Amino acid sequence: MSSGSTNSRVVLAPLRQWSEGGFTGQNSPPQAPGRGDFERKQVLLGTTAIAYGIAGLLQQTRSHCYSALSSLDEQCDINNFIVRIKAPGQGSQPTWKDIEGVDMLSPRLSVNIVEPYYIMRHDYDDQEDGLGGYLVAEFPSLKKKADGAPVFIDQIEEGNRCHLFGVLLFEIFSLSSPLLATDTCGIRRHHNESGTEFALEDTGSSREPAHKKTQLVNLRAPSVPHIARRETSHKLFHSNFNINLLDGLVSPSLSLVIRNLLDCGEDDRPDNAYESLEVVISDLHLLLLDPSRFLFYNEPNYDELGVPQLSFREYRLYGRENEVSLITDAFCRVSCGTSESFFIEGFSGSGKSRLVNGLVTRVSMAGGYMLVHKFDQMSNEKPLLEVIALFNDLCLLVRETNSQQDLLVIVNDLVHVFGSDLSLLSQLLPNIKLFSPQLIPTDDERESEYRINLRGICFMLQRFIKIVSNGKNPVVLFLDDVQWCDTSALAVVESLLGDVNGSTSLLLICAYRSNEIAEDHEIFCIAKRLKSSGVPMNMVKLEGLNPKDLNTMISDALCMLPRISEPLSDIVFQKTKGNPFFVLEFLRSLVDRGLLKHSNSTRTWVWDDDNVSSTDITGSVLHFLSFKLRRLSTKIQSALKVAACFGVKISAPVVSVLGTDPDHSDIHNNLEQVVKEGLMIRIGTSEFKFVHDKIQEAAYSLIPEDDKSQYHYSLGLSLYFMTKGEVLDDILFSIADQIKHGMSYLADENPELQIDIAKIYELASIKAVACSDFVSSCSYLSYALSILPTDHWKSHFNLSRRFSIRLAKSYVSCGDVEKAHSILQQMTKQCLSIEDKLPAHALIATIYTCSKNFKEAYSLCCEVLSQRGEVIPQSFYFNQVTNMLQNTSKSLHRITVRDLLEMKEMNENLIPTMNFFSLIISAAFFAKPEIIPFVACRMVQLTMKNGLCKYSIEGFIHLAMALCSKTVTKKNIEDASQIGKAAMACYRNRYNASDQLPRLCGFYYGFFAWHTESLQMCADMLWRGFDAGMSLGQTNHAIFNSVHYVKTAIITGHKLPTLLIEIERFLELANNHQQNLAQEYLMIYHGTISTLINKREASITKCYDPPTKLANAPILQAIYAHRVFQAFWQGHSERCQYYINKFLTARSDEGSVVRITISFIYGLNSFQLRRIRPKTKQRAIMRRSIQVLKTAATYSHRNFQNKVELLEAEEFSDDGKHDEAMASYVAAINSAQSNGFIHEQGLACELAGYHCKNVGDRDAAWSFFNQAKRYYTEWGSELKINSVALQLESLSDYMPVNGYTSLNISQQSCS
Repeated sequence: MSSGSTNSRVVLAPLRQWSEGGFTGQNSPPQAPGRGDFERKQVLLGTTAIAYGIAGLLQQTRSHCYSALSSLDEQCDINNFIVRIKAPGQGSQPTWKDIEGVDMLSPRLSVNIVEPYYIMRHDYDDQEDGLGGYLVAEFPSLKKKADGAPVFIDQIEEGNRCHLFGVLLFEIFSLSSPLLATDTCGIRRHHNESGTEFALEDTGSSREPAHKKTQLVNLRAPSVPHIARRETSHKLFHSNFNINLLDGLVSPSLSLVIRNLLDCGEDDRPDNAYESLEVVISDLHLLLLDPSRFLFYNEPNYDELGVPQLSFREYRLYGRENEVSLITDAFCRVSCGTSESFFIEGFSGSGKSRLVNGLVTRVSMAGGYMLVHKFDQMSNEKPLLEVIALFNDLCLLVRETNSQQDLLVIVNDLVHVFGSDLSLLSQLLPNIKLFSPQLIPTDDERESEYRINLRGICFMLQRFIKIVSNGKNPVVLFLDDVQWCDTSALAVVESLLGDVNGSTSLLLICAYRSNEIAEDHEIFCIAKRLKSSGVPMNMVKLEGLNPKDLNTMISDALCMLPRISEPLSDIVFQKTKGNPFFVLEFLRSLVDRGLLKHSNSTRTWVWDDDNVSSTDITGSVLHFLSFKLRRLSTKIQSALKVAACFGVKISAPVVSVLGTDPDHSDIHNNLEQVVKEGLMIRIGTSEFKFVHDKIQEAAYSLIPEDDKSQYHYSLGLSLYFMTKGEVLDDILFSIADQIKHGMSYLADENPELQIDIAKIYELASIKAVACSDFVSSCSYLSYALSILPTDHWKSHFNLSRRFSIRLAKSYVSCGDVEKAHSILQQMTKQCLSIEDKLPAHALIATIYTCSKNFKEAYSLCCEVLSQRGEVIPQSFYFNQVTNMLQNTSKSLHRITVRDLLEMKEMNENLIPTMNFFSLIISAAFFAKPEIIPFVACRMVQLTMKNGLCKYSIEGFIHLAMALCSKTVTKKNIEDASQIGKAAMACYRNRYNASDQLPRLCGFYYGFFAWHTESLQMCADMLWRGFDAGMSLGQTNHAIFNSVHYVKTAIITGHKLPTLLIEIERFLELANNHQQNLAQEYLMIYHGTISTLINKREASITKCYDPPTKLANAPILQAIYAHRVFQAFWQGHSERCQYYINKFLTARSDEGSVVRITISFIYGLNSFQLRRIRPKTKQRAIMRRSIQVLKTAATYSHRNFQNKVELLEAEEFSDDGKHDEAMASYVAAINSAQSNGFIHEQGLACELAGYHCKNVGDRDAAWSFFNQAKRYYTEWGSELKINSVALQLESLSDYMPVNGYTSLNISQQSCS
């Protein structure tokens, strides 16, 4: 075939000569015995391609300008055509693709047979190499018709043309018969003087003599005059003999094409006779496009019973071209580094899974990861567990597809992002240990009892998916049948796409049955939320196939031309409504029942329309399949019923255990028979899976509805008794899930078995919690409690108490605090002693605090502590608190980390008291903060007397906080820092309890660590506290850390654009979790950051005009502080001074890092005001600010020394001491640089530039302003960049000669 211009030599061969000699060009090619099948197919393809070209030529001759030049008989004569063949190269064999085209002699027309280079043959990937192709007929000598110009077709003339074309094809294929003949065709060729004769040998089972089995007929067309060809052909081609001869020469489809062309000459045209050449061309095109299915004859495959099987295309998706395009485009976009969602709805069997499975190869080629899970109605209580398992499997894919170098990058990212949370990640996804030995958890981490809750799971997987997915490695997550998925699993999936700070490459595909899902299902709510949050979303609905696509599907299955299979397709469509799976099953049933069968005589599939139409089937594929399954043997039906009870898949351990039960001893062999029936597939050695969920449902329907619960119950007991006393881990869930269906039957069992089964459910809940599946845990524990007798609080008190507290904890982890509170309240009523009530009271106090009912939490803790002999005073005098702090700190004088590590462990009886002290601090922080020093002192006193526990660390931290907040003295800061550092070091080395980290980070690094630790480290640890809180599901503590992180990050000069993204993420979280107070703080900080960047989005940033009712409130002080920050950096000195005064009178908080920062700004702003209007008062303010900062620098030189040097530089400048001022400016710049304060580095350069400009040193001023601009650019403040740019513009007429550079500044500092 030609695909463009070529310089190859072309050979011209008359059509008769080519037909007789094929590619060899010989008149009488030898019939080589055992001629290769591939050669025969080449000849058949070449001949069909020529026929395709001739049909195109005849189609063009319908034009009036050509029809007048010659008659139809002359046009359709075999001698009227020349074949153009590309001459093969030396040593190469000619093929059918060497045919360039066909020329018609009268009228003069040419056609080129072309295979376009851009065609991708992906739908017909079962072709043999080089056989078949998408061909196009091009007419180079034909002038193009005007667009839309109609061509009148005379139907009688068109019928004659088609008939004569059929005669011509018969001649062509007859002449080519020796080249096409196989050993089974029975064709013999004879030569004599009058022409060529062909003999058809009867290969049937007739016992007649051989000479009676052979008949001869003269086919030499030239001996028949043109005028008589129609009458001769009518007699020639309509005898039974010649029809058989035709069938022997070519394949059934091609034979049918010729017959239907000849039928066009009948007066009473049959239904299959062609209407026009366009239909003929379409059929020939299909023969060439897919010759293996339509042009060549292949015997059908037979099953073990000798029944022929239909030839379905396993990998072709019919009628879904638009949907395939949509989902492919979505994946391509995700491969560019974005995330999208794709929702597919449709009836069962509509091809939802097939549509998505078509992506597998593309995802693999793109280096991506494909995660697929099908939810199951039989295990609808464990969807969360199954979703988590998917991401655990993702670890395996990452390990298998990445090089060692790429894995090292991933491991480093995991260590950097997760830090100490890696142990939690390894609990959630155990397979991460395969990445590197570095990720294998320690024994202590494995033994940790703490498990992350649902919120923590969402946050952990968010961070994990960001690391492993990107444009080069996109992740496709396909969740099928999500109508069986619960809200917890869907919440995890939604969080991956709904992350406001997301940077993943994730394509989420959710498929569900549109007729089996409720309108209020969570999946629709998620779709709405994703759409509103800006996540790209596609919604696709799969209906049944339309009649045309269905006919294509059936045509392929029957290897029959679509126009011939159409009557059958119409009947099938009426009965199945085009549901693809139903269609396949219905066709198979027709074969099984003999209504659709393969005829050996015609070599085609045959059927009777009336018989098929009268077939009685229900409109439900489920009932249809059930009817089919009931025809199987009893043993196979029994195996199907057992497997169906476990869902779409029955695991190998279940099969193995059931096989030990005499009632199911042959389960494995029977399942193997099911596989042979094509109803299931085997995975590995002993795991079996249904090929389609509808088959599982049909198998399940074999069990009578009234017997299903008993059937499940019996299977569960069988598994239980066969494994009693053994490790149940592999089948624990299976036992529990089966027995729950027949829970009513358990009431008739003996009490000992009932308690044993209740303990089985407890074990199942423990396993679920170990996998962080608290939803399943709730379900199992609810069943466990329901099994216990009605008086279980009396007869089985310990079990009842244990089940209840586990259930309440699981409900809390799921976020259902109302159910948890109800269970705990009931538990406290049943427990008589305070010791038995302690776990319930502790959890209730936690619920109150998380629900922001701080007063209730505080009161409950006070009540419990008083019952344990610890009385909390109602009020204190200042002196009492001071004396208590002093006395307690004295007991800790010079305490070290070693001292704490060597302390004995506290007696277990006292640990609950320490726990309630810890709980009361969390409540008192908002309800009664003045009580915290007393509680901290009491915790320390108990610790020093009775030994250390993990709650002691909080006592030390809060004691240190109290020392710094009451009276700021050098001794208090030194004592507090020593206590705090020792406590945190002890925590890391002795306990490292994950659940404490968010609280400790928030209090220690948020309130007083800055006295001696670098502010940058404090910000990093607050971020770590946020991460830990989110990972653990402690959202309140996480958001608490986020507020302090942003406050600290602003002071340390974090890059503003990054900080803006982070704070918007925190605002989203605070809003979602209704943390109103945190939102207020974050909105204030957002306003400052937006101002500094020079962005003022009114929709996000609130402009506060504080009401008087907020006087003395902490929020008011924050508002004033950030008004100071904004006014200072904007250069509004008067406004800055106004808000400084407001801040100083709002609240006395001497130990705040914000207050010290305000003092720094107060001093700098006073210098600016003094230059405007000199006042003695401003001078005093400047000196007082310098003193405050010098005092702070004595505790933390790296946090405040650069500020002291800058204030001193401004003072020297104000005094006119140029040299001293320059030295201090340079010292401030270098100190800010070495300690990471990029914004204050820019500020020092800017002020130095003003100083130099004022003294007339324009050279230095220009350099300092340039450096200020560079530092402000790095900081990300457009506000300051523009401000400095104005100063540079004012110096633009001056070209510096010896401008200062960074090197100059550093050298001056050294000198």
